[in-house]
Amino acid sequence: MVSNAPTTLLETISVYVGTLKKEDTDRTHKELQRFVTWCGPNRVIRDITPSAIGDYANSVAGSGTTPQAAERLQVVRKFLTFARKKQIIDVNLAQHVRVRRAKTRQGRTVLQEEEQIELTADGHKQLADELGALKAQLEPLAAEIQRAAADKDVRENAPLEAAREEKGRVDSRIRDIEAILNSAVVIDASDPSRSQTVKLGTKVEVQDTSSGRKSEYIVVSASEAKPLERKISDVSPLGKALLGRASGHEVAADTPRGTMKYKILSIS
Repeated sequence: MVSNAPTTLLETISVYVGTLKKEDTDRTHKELQRFVTWCGPNRVIRDITPSAIGDYANSVAGSGTTPQAAERLQVVRKFLTFARKKQIIDVNLAQHVRVRRAKTRQGRTVLQEEEQIELTADGHKQLADELGALKAQLEPLAAEIQRAAADKDVRENAPLEAAREEKGRVDSRIRDIEAILNSAVVIDASDPSRSQTVKLGTKVEVQDTSSGRKSEYIVVSASEAKPLERKISDVSPLGKALLGRASGHEVAADTPRGTMKYKILSIS
C-alpha cells in the first residue's frame, strides 16, 4: 500500500476522480456516488469483500436485462482496478464486478458476463502476434478447402475433412484470443512499487524448505503460462500460494506430489 493512502471509500474515489479527463468526470462521478451510497461513504475500502462487490453488481444488473447495467458496472470496475494498481487494496475486487447472464424467450443472450483479465506486456504482445499469425492462415485454409471440395467424391474426402477441422481450430483460437485481448488490462511489471509483494508479472526466487533447492518463477496469467519457461499461472497451486506474499514469507502449495513448502527469497 502506498504511503498516506486514503482509507475510506469516499476518499479513494475523490483521488480517482481527480485523475480522470474532464469529459469522463460527470458520468463516472454520478455512478460512483451510487456505489458510495450503497457501501457507505465512511466504509474502509480494504474492508469491502468480494461478496459485497458481487451483491452490488447483482443489485445493478437486476434480472439481467437492466438497461446500461454493463456500462454502469464498468465504471465501478475501472475504479477498483485503479485502487488495486495504486496498492490501496490488496485484493482484485474488479474481477467480482460482473453482469449476470440472462436469456430472452428465444434463448438469445441479452447481457454477457464481463471479466477483466490482467496480462503482462510480453503476454499481451505474444497473444497479439499469435492472433495475427492465425488470421494470416484463414485465406490459405479457405483456398485449401475450396480445392479439396472440388473433388466430386466427398464420401471419403480426407483432405477436405482435415482442412475443415484445421479451420475450425484456427477460428476457435482466434475467438478465444480476441475475447482475452478485449478484456485485457496490461500491468506495468517494472513499477518499483510492485516489488514489495508477489503480483502478476513478478519474478520470484523460492527455496524448497525440504530439499533446499532454489528456483525462479514468473507469475503470469493463465493464458501466458509456460511451465517449461518457468512462467507459472496465477491460478496454479504455487502461483496462488505466492500471490500477495512478501520476501521472507513461507508458503504451502498443494500439488499432485503433495503439499510443498517454499520460502520466498527475493522478488523483482
